Amino acid sequence: MKIIQLEAQNVKRLKAIEIRPDGNLVVIGGKNGAGKSSVLDSIAYVLGGKDAIPSQPVRKGEKKATVVCELDNLIVKRTITATGGGTLTVENKEGAVFKSPQAMLDALCGELTFDPLEFSRMSARKQAETLKGLVGLDFSELENERQSLYDERTRINTDGKALKARFEGMQEYPEAPEMEVSVSGLMGELKERESVNHENEKQRLMLRQGIDDLKNQGIELGHLSEQITDLQVRIDELKRLEAAKAKKIGITKTSIEKAKPRIDALQDADEEEIRDQIGNAETVNQQVRSNRIRKDLSEPLKTKRAESETLADQIHKIDDSKTSQLATAKFPVDGLSFSASEVLYNEIPFNQASSAEQLRVSVAMGIAMNPKLKVLLIRDGSLLDEDNLKMMADMAQEADAQIWLERVGKGQEVSVIIEDGEVQDGKSAMA
Repeated sequence: MKIIQLEAQNVKRLKAIEIRPDGNLVVIGGKNGAGKSSVLDSIAYVLGGKDAIPSQPVRKGEKKATVVCELDNLIVKRTITATGGGTLTVENKEGAVFKSPQAMLDALCGELTFDPLEFSRMSARKQAETLKGLVGLDFSELENERQSLYDERTRINTDGKALKARFEGMQEYPEAPEMEVSVSGLMGELKERESVNHENEKQRLMLRQGIDDLKNQGIELGHLSEQITDLQVRIDELKRLEAAKAKKIGITKTSIEKAKPRIDALQDADEEEIRDQIGNAETVNQQVRSNRIRKDLSEPLKTKRAESETLADQIHKIDDSKTSQLATAKFPVDGLSFSASEVLYNEIPFNQASSAEQLRVSVAMGIAMNPKLKVLLIRDGSLLDEDNLKMMADMAQEADAQIWLERVGKGQEVSVIIEDGEVQDGKSAMA
């Protein structure tokens, strides 16, 4: 459905116009301030409803504005008063009047009907949502599930990184024993070894004393022998003493001979080994504790890694599901798709596409979103070059749509020239 005829009076800068467009691209030309925008505004006001009407839509000095728009099989008439009131009627070609005219128009108009370039001015996320709605894809439930899984994986990865940092920060000591060293036990063993060594030293001292005593007794024996010749009177006494001393020497010698092999065979306990173990006990115990903590951390770390991998698999399945749905979706323009947060054109973000590409996509979106009333309004036509104008004309013709475009100037591409609020002679109202 397109506009067959447009009549407007006292809309903003317009006095009175009547336009019967011919073709799919209707270019409204003229100087700045002549009323070009008011022509497009008239269409927006008559079809768009109260939300499209500004606070001062009526030409200055006039009491009301009137717009009559004839479509293929409908006639729409809206009056707007300077005080904010107005009327709306919608009837078919047979004269039947619709009881809910605005609801009738709302059913015809799409979100981008009157400004397809609004799509290019949307945020990236809003563009993606609009495109999803157009092609019938609702990823909200999948996105919520994916975000929940993503957040859970992020939390688990954070915990895993903390565990990994602690795990890697604990030095491993392969040579350390499983259990901590008992310093008190080593002290007891050291005390026992010290006691053994003390007793051994005591017996060695007794042996040395016996040897020294033997030497001294020999000296005394020599002295006694010398005294025999000098002290004959004491011979008997001295002989008795000699015999007694000789006996004692024999006993002592026998004891020494028996004790010497045993004393020589005594082995001192290694005190240094125990002292070294005591000195290294705290280091060894620290290593044992470190190995124990490291072992305790390894299992939670493995668990976190497994949980993260499980969530990553679930996220991957969701992404695969979205990819599968995208593969079967029908887009208004070849090369159009979207990521999680933005529209893509030929696999690059829409806002990075060329101006011509953005224009092509925006117009195609406007056409696709309005299968009933295929009327588009473009207000920035002066920014378009000849190639862009031709592209829009071709797209409108191919889709059997109608694009109304305002453009500063009076060039050959202009269909209708507006001058001082009216259609200029020479550029017929028959566009």
